[in-house]
Amino acid sequence: MLQNFRVYLLTWNVVGRQPIEDLQLALGLEDPIDPLTLPDVYIVGLQEVSSKPYDRVIDLLFDDPWANAIKQILHPWDYVKVKQVRLQGIILLFFCKRTHLVHLRRTQTAYTRTGFGGVWGNKGGVSIRFNVYSCSVCVVNCHFAPHDKELQQRIYEYNTIVDSQTFDDPQSKNILMHDYVFWMGDLNFRIDDMLTEEMKLMIEREEFAPLLAKDQLCQIRKTGEAFSEFTEETPTFPPTYRFIIDSDEYDYLNRRPAWTDRILYHFTQNAYDQVSLDLEQHHYKSYPYYLQSDHKPVSSAFSIKVFSEPKEDLIIFLPIQNWKINTDGIACYKTVGADINSWDWIALYRVHFSSIDEYLCYVWASTKPLVIPSSTPESEDLIVSTQENFTRAHCAWLQYQVTFADHNILLPGTYQLLYISSSFDNVLGMSEPFEVRKCYQYNFLYCTVFVSCSLQVLGIAFH
Repeated sequence: MLQNFRVYLLTWNVVGRQPIEDLQLALGLEDPIDPLTLPDVYIVGLQEVSSKPYDRVIDLLFDDPWANAIKQILHPWDYVKVKQVRLQGIILLFFCKRTHLVHLRRTQTAYTRTGFGGVWGNKGGVSIRFNVYSCSVCVVNCHFAPHDKELQQRIYEYNTIVDSQTFDDPQSKNILMHDYVFWMGDLNFRIDDMLTEEMKLMIEREEFAPLLAKDQLCQIRKTGEAFSEFTEETPTFPPTYRFIIDSDEYDYLNRRPAWTDRILYHFTQNAYDQVSLDLEQHHYKSYPYYLQSDHKPVSSAFSIKVFSEPKEDLIIFLPIQNWKINTDGIACYKTVGADINSWDWIALYRVHFSSIDEYLCYVWASTKPLVIPSSTPESEDLIVSTQENFTRAHCAWLQYQVTFADHNILLPGTYQLLYISSSFDNVLGMSEPFEVRKCYQYNFLYCTVFVSCSLQVLGIAFH
């Protein structure tokens, strides 16, 4: 009844620099790669991404360089970018295996500004929530106030984000109501009451327990001031901040080391009757060999339990055939359970698209069904219903048809259709790949007319 669903999380404060190092190791893609063990979703949280006016204008036209770099790495392994949310330099990216797209529901984003009393987004949190195989997941990426003395501000920022972010799903209206919650980012918690020389000696000896005993995040979780709802595996890696940029040496002259970059989790085991949800953490580590930032990236991988029998209502595309350039293309699809809305849309993609945003064109979904009688469900003859108030009980399934105008397809190749709901942009259905070919009859006629006109212009009679 339950199955494993693998989630890979990565957080990194990139200190305003572009991606100049190979990100494959940070994404867990170490050779040799076994496709069967790859995560089902990747969720990447970045902080201090460059947000200068020039960069933001470029982002309106193209993917952010970080998003593009990660997309290029994941695309060969059949991942699709589903969603992205940004608050100035805080970015959260959500990539999903293509096979799971039609089982995602109610994907929604939120953000909370906490900088300068809540009016500026240099500090704060962004989140993406979604349902997958009928279980709810929420991921938060945040950047809290820096410096040792700002502990109370960090506590305030956590509670502000928890209290302020709400969602439209009635079963998970706030962050902590979700079945699974992951919280990551540059939390900026520091280590209290310890001299720099003491810290340096303990880090060299890899004696982390005395340091973690004075870690602010560990302390406030115990007092219940913040993050008491969450669990964190004890870090076994050295503090991830602050390093001299382009080196693996701590910047002891300007900052004391700290575990500023963290990943925590929370789940509700008894969220459903007769089944128990569960979560297993496979790793929690940093990557000291990345040098381009004064922070080290941190990743964690989890397996969560979700329902093994999909409950989502789906749109099923019938085989698409005989599409040609410069002719109208017909697509038919059927449904039993999914609600059809006139604001739903059907988008055309090139096969192996790498982002939901990469559609070439779209048409609005049809709300006028073509009904197949239940007595002959195998029949290929379509009977158009003239009843205004029919019900689904009157037919085995409902079939719809849409037309893509001839000017929408400009090049031959392999394409795919996605049915996208107007609510939450849910992908309710995905067609099998299909070929679009040249229309040779049209090409011959076009060439004949072109040659004829050209000869007439040259003054050559054409009889």
